[in-house]
Amino acid sequence: MTASPAGIELSAAAEARLAAYLDQVRAVLTRTPEVSADEIAADVREHIEHELVGTARPVGLGDLEAVLGRLGPPSGWVPSSRGAAPAAGSGFPGIRPYLRERWRVAREVLWRGPHDWRLAYLAFGLFALGVLAFPLFPLFLVLSYVLARAGLAAAREQGVEVGPARGWLLYPPVALVSTVLLLAVVAVPFGATAAVVAMTQDADHHQRWERAGRPDNPQYRTFYPTAGLWGRGELRTRFPDATTTQDRLLGVFPGPEDVREVLGVGFVGAGVFALWGAVVGLLAGAFPGAVRAVFVPYFAGSDGTTARRVGVLCVLLVAIWGGVSDRILTEAGVV
Repeated sequence: MTASPAGIELSAAAEARLAAYLDQVRAVLTRTPEVSADEIAADVREHIEHELVGTARPVGLGDLEAVLGRLGPPSGWVPSSRGAAPAAGSGFPGIRPYLRERWRVAREVLWRGPHDWRLAYLAFGLFALGVLAFPLFPLFLVLSYVLARAGLAAAREQGVEVGPARGWLLYPPVALVSTVLLLAVVAVPFGATAAVVAMTQDADHHQRWERAGRPDNPQYRTFYPTAGLWGRGELRTRFPDATTTQDRLLGVFPGPEDVREVLGVGFVGAGVFALWGAVVGLLAGAFPGAVRAVFVPYFAGSDGTTARRVGVLCVLLVAIWGGVSDRILTEAGVV
């Protein structure tokens, strides 16, 4: 527990952070002869002292970082006229010196600015570069995602809250990747249902042709591509007396043929969704930390309770679905 030159009672970590910030301010202003680096540093200290009035002493690193975050990087203390393009007729040397000066300021932000902002600038820079060079966007997205996750982890370890300013730099690549992963999880039961329906349809086509007594007929290849969903189409029209297992299963459902087929697809989909919900819910409930880490920032406050409830509910739905399936199989004479 020590006191800073400005009389602010700081913790050791906060004092070291403040000293580093002021050194960076002076370093940025050394190339600006029209201002006094010491005077600006004194103004910064005075401002920080004013901001921390009423804060519990000794002031911790987190409280100091909140103030520094509002102040912005040390390069922000450079007078705005330093990097602005002079008006016409004022001796503007040209666009190349102006761009060179802008590059110097950006370089100072990256290499002399606060270390906890460097990853944010680099992550957003790579993300923006990937958008501009769109064919290489996946590569730049992966790199910016890694840097952004590192920046979030560094802020968490330092106990620093990621404010809106830094969040706009860190979250775009992270949120994009998390959104893609979340959509992939949601799409799994849709894809699984479509696969089950396709396999059922294919099996029904084979069975219908075999029960029609023509397993070796080369015309099967002509009929097969035109057979519609759940065995409808030319095969069913051509061989109406060839009853398949699928026909008996769909016969359990009420309504005309088209309605029974829709109900059959819906019933299969309900079972797939319930099973997937049980798996995802129970796993997410058992490992909430992994969910928060993978799907940043969507489940930042999740402790797994809701996921466990959803998983248990889906287990009950799977049990009910299994009981109904057994009844359908029995009535259809399949088992």
